[in-house]
Amino acid sequence: MTEKDASTLAKLVAGCREQMESDLSELFEELGPALIEDVTARTYPAREPERRIAAATLKLALQEQWTKVTPALMASLAGRARQAATPGGRYGDARALKIVNDAEITLQLASRAALERLTTACREETNALERRVSYLVLRGAMIPGDTTFKVSSLWSCIETACAEVTDDPAAGILLLQLVGERLATELSRLYRVVNEVLIDADILPRLKQSYREMALVDPQELAAESAKMSSALDRLVKARTKDGEGAADGPGGGNLELFDSLKSLQAASPQAPAGTHTNLVRMARDSGAARDVRPQEAVSLDIVAELFDQIFNDPNIANGMKGLVARLQSTVLKAAMLNQRFFADRSHPARRFLDSISNVAIRWGKVVNADDPFFVKLLELVNKIQATYDGDVGVFNAANAELDAFLAEREKIEEQQDRELADAVHAREEEIRLTRVAQMRAQRTANLCITRLLGPLVPSEIEDFLRSYWRDVVQGRISHSGEDGAPTVEALRTAVALIWAVTLKHDPSERKRHAAALPGLLKKLNAGFDEIGTPPAERKTFMDTLVELQLGALRAEKQKSATAKTATAEKPRAHNAGPTLQVSHATDHGVQVQDISLPDAGELDADNTPDRADLRRVRQLVRGDWVDFITAGQNRRERLTWINPSRTMFLFSNSASACAISITPEALALRLRNQTVRIVLPDRPMFERAIHGAIRSLDKRA
Repeated sequence: MTEKDASTLAKLVAGCREQMESDLSELFEELGPALIEDVTARTYPAREPERRIAAATLKLALQEQWTKVTPALMASLAGRARQAATPGGRYGDARALKIVNDAEITLQLASRAALERLTTACREETNALERRVSYLVLRGAMIPGDTTFKVSSLWSCIETACAEVTDDPAAGILLLQLVGERLATELSRLYRVVNEVLIDADILPRLKQSYREMALVDPQELAAESAKMSSALDRLVKARTKDGEGAADGPGGGNLELFDSLKSLQAASPQAPAGTHTNLVRMARDSGAARDVRPQEAVSLDIVAELFDQIFNDPNIANGMKGLVARLQSTVLKAAMLNQRFFADRSHPARRFLDSISNVAIRWGKVVNADDPFFVKLLELVNKIQATYDGDVGVFNAANAELDAFLAEREKIEEQQDRELADAVHAREEEIRLTRVAQMRAQRTANLCITRLLGPLVPSEIEDFLRSYWRDVVQGRISHSGEDGAPTVEALRTAVALIWAVTLKHDPSERKRHAAALPGLLKKLNAGFDEIGTPPAERKTFMDTLVELQLGALRAEKQKSATAKTATAEKPRAHNAGPTLQVSHATDHGVQVQDISLPDAGELDADNTPDRADLRRVRQLVRGDWVDFITAGQNRRERLTWINPSRTMFLFSNSASACAISITPEALALRLRNQTVRIVLPDRPMFERAIHGAIRSLDKRA
């Protein structure tokens, strides 16, 4: 850790405080319409007229008074410097004491409940920040007792600002509840940014969380959820007992027959085609093998059957992951039936391993590369568990230890790779800046060249490909050899050949010519993909689409052609390439780096100007966050691995492919606005989500 003097650290703290307060004020300026939607969506029965009146009162007050909130918040934030050095804040000041009525007490209780919710939501970030604040206080960069980064201090200012909206206690209570709900997600992001800035300044960087974690859970929340799930399980067992189902005597009366049946089903089950998976647990449950199980075991069997239905039917889980977990059906059932607390206990070794699968899977999104080292390791461990598990949780403990060691080693490797790539990109920043000017001219020329080739009957999939991937190929060749250079001419000829390849073929001679030209076309397309560093999964998706279009063309499917004409008539094609983004390609340390930026602000129209809320969301990204980049309908998941000191360039990479993306915040915000970028939000592991969903589903039917 490099020591910094108190003055430097104090400036750093002041910058963090200023940015946090600015982002919070900006957020509140935009919050009014969202709160109006929230209060409008609240419905109360006729027997609760007070709450209905409060909602109507608040809606009117929000429409008329919300503009006063942001200035009041900014004034309150600016005036808290004096309070910051006073332990206990305003509540510790005897002059603030006064007699309050019942309505005011109720309002205070609502405020306290909202504060507790925010404190819980931000706990992971504020715990780390508190340790860094202690470090800064010891070095004279902050005054002892400074509370400006405490959630309670911010909430005090927010509460004061919200008082500008209404003086009606019931409406004020509802307002604080709605604001607390909205801030439960947003406020923790502000704290994340402060922690990230301090990490960049080398202040207790070891407190940074590993990217392996997905959604962190508060221990109190976890205990409450566990108790709720246990209660639901008890209700399901009682319902089974009442119905007289599964009344076998002795422990596990029919388990052996059931496990043997499931094992036979799994051994006999062929490899499922992509996107289809057989729920063998449900098949075993519906067979005669399950007739002698006890009520508790019958409930476990129902839950596991429903659990795998939930997973196999979840469109957000990649087919590769579904295939992986399908191998664990008999193992999960056995673990659940041998330990009735399996569903409510997240610390169970089997649950921890299943959750780890989700934590690793975040790096893939909807496309799993079977050759990826992470997938290979998971498959190895799944097969080992499947072959050796006989009820001894030691098998899962060993698998967890082996997976943890593997992930720790891979993290070291990736951190080194990311550091080398970031250093290379950082060294080229000035070169990249100068290159962008020339690339803008090349991109405009490439766009015009591609547009001239397109006609109304070109399939939308091919047009999207030419306006995105192939435009980048043409642009790169224009930059190196000019518009009239042989490589550029060849790229445009390839585009023409691609369009012809998907044009209807009525004459046998055309089909013969197509067959002869196809190998050369595919070779040229792959060469272009190589030039711009297109990941293998994206190539395969496009090639699969191309095969389908070519088969339709060879069969001269007039119906599809007519449909295409109708669609074209109903919805005119766009004549631009989407957002005015500058794109260039280079190679650093064997990695293809795609650089994306915006031209000067003076060249942007309203549709190509980043939105302020999107810019704030980009500012809130920290290293380790995952983002989906969407090009021509294809997703490419990348992790934020580096931000330059001036925060004018973000570097995204993923060890699953030898490609990376450097992008300016403005360009990233524009892609957020145009929905060609999606920030991957933390979520509970897929098994936990499926367990909760399965129990809820069965509980409703009980």
